Amino acid sequence: MALAVRYATQPARLAHTVAANAVITQSDDSILAMTVAYGAVLGQLVQGHALDGALSGRLMTLVKDGELPFHAVTTQGLNPPRPGAEPSRAGRFASPDALLTPSHIAQAVADPGVRIEPAWKVSLVYGMPCAIYHVLPAVYYLAARFAGDFESAVLHAINGGGQNQARAMLTGALAGAQCGLSGIPERFITGLNDAPELLSLCRELALQITPPTD
Repeated sequence: MALAVRYATQPARLAHTVAANAVITQSDDSILAMTVAYGAVLGQLVQGHALDGALSGRLMTLVKDGELPFHAVTTQGLNPPRPGAEPSRAGRFASPDALLTPSHIAQAVADPGVRIEPAWKVSLVYGMPCAIYHVLPAVYYLAARFAGDFESAVLHAINGGGQNQARAMLTGALAGAQCGLSGIPERFITGLNDAPELLSLCRELALQITPPTD
C-alpha cells in the first residue's frame, strides 16, 4: 500500500514495484494481478478520482497506453476487437479482470436494486476466508459505499468477521485515500501505539508523491 501511495502518479512504476514486492511471497499470477490492480485503484484514489463506475475505464486506458502490465482483450465498452483491428496490447498479466472488478462493484453499490444490510454482511456475500479473491470484492464494496465515511467503512470491514484484519486494512487505505487525514476520526489516530511517529512517516510518504504532469 505504501508503494501504491508513493507512486500514485506513476502507474507503470507503481505496477512494477508492487509486483516486485508481492512476488517475494506470492508466485500465482492471479494473486499478483489482483494485488497490482488494488495498488492501481489506490493510486487513482490518491490522485482524487472516485471509486465509481468510471474508474475501471481509466485503468483500462492506462493498460492500452502501456502503463499497466495487463492484456487488453476487449475494446471500449468491453466489446470484442474489430476484425482486422490491431492486436490487443499484451502485458504480464493475461486478463484485465482484476481492473474491471472495482467498477462493477461500485455500480452495484449505486444500484438501488442491490442492497446488503447491514453492510458488514458483505463478507458473507464474498466469503470470509483469507484469500485475496474473497477479501478484495468486500473491500471495494465498503470503500465505494462509504466513500466519505472512514469510520463506517472500517468498522463494517471489522464487524464482518473472518479475515477482518486484512479486510479492514485494505478498506481503510481506500477510504483514507478518499477522505484524507482530516476525515479519519482523531481517536483512531491518537489511540495508536507510536502515533506521532506514524503520522510523521505518513506525511513524509505524502511529500514523496510526484505531482501529476497534467
